[in-house]
Amino acid sequence: MTENIETNMQALAQPAAASATREKRDFVSWIGTGSLLLITFLFAFPVVWAALTSLKSTASVIATRYPLSFWSFFPPQPTLENYASLFNELKFGQYIMNTAIASGGQVALVVLTSTLAGYAFARLRFPGRDLIFGLTLLTAFIPLEVILVPLYQVVSGLGLTSTYPALFLPFAAQPFGIYLMRQTFAQIPRELDDAARVDGAGTWRIFFRVALPNVKPALATLVLIQFIWSWNAYLWPLVIMQDPNKQIVQVMLAGLKSSPNYSLDGPLFAGLTFVTVPLIVTAIVLQRYYVRGLMTSGIR
Repeated sequence: MTENIETNMQALAQPAAASATREKRDFVSWIGTGSLLLITFLFAFPVVWAALTSLKSTASVIATRYPLSFWSFFPPQPTLENYASLFNELKFGQYIMNTAIASGGQVALVVLTSTLAGYAFARLRFPGRDLIFGLTLLTAFIPLEVILVPLYQVVSGLGLTSTYPALFLPFAAQPFGIYLMRQTFAQIPRELDDAARVDGAGTWRIFFRVALPNVKPALATLVLIQFIWSWNAYLWPLVIMQDPNKQIVQVMLAGLKSSPNYSLDGPLFAGLTFVTVPLIVTAIVLQRYYVRGLMTSGIR
């Protein structure tokens, strides 16, 4: 009789315990979802606010700036005059093209040098390999401000001042890109190399036919990160590019903020919104490859 009672109590307790576990799991899930939504809001708010402000006239931006009200965030009379002013009067399209040239050149060179160097450090054996790799990584800890003057002297001595190559050639090799690709190439089984060599493939053929097809997620990650870095560059273009017609968009927008003649807050917000779009689109398109690339490269 006692055993039957205990059995019945255990049978009744199991659904209750399962229900409690499920409720706890649902609560944790709700907390996680709420936290992600809050973080998303905090990061998205400045972008959305800038986009809405770009639809105001400059006079409206100044008039609704203080005190804060509903109209501080939403345009009372939406207009596209700021975008028209950007492209018609301020030649914004030319600055976008200059930035695209600088970013495209830097991304292409970084992908080239990072894949070649990463493959050499991961798959080839040569004297001093690990020492050279370590010294390469140490350069990542040197800020641009420290080498700005000697870098300018080198580029100027080569006669590249105020040229498009000057915007991206000094950054053709990046320690992060080399490290990322080295870690990714190291994850590829060496049996694939051995099988290719048995078939008569040389080093270059193995690199192009075996190694590169297996590191596409890491390549997408490198493209995304490097594109963001180069698109947001400011200090180096400000120093090396003395031709206003070849200047990049970030420096141009900074000039709008410090315009001595009249306020350009409306076009400034329109420009900020426009230059943010390529970053958002690139991040969305390459998002899944970015996550997979970091996971396969061993970076946590």
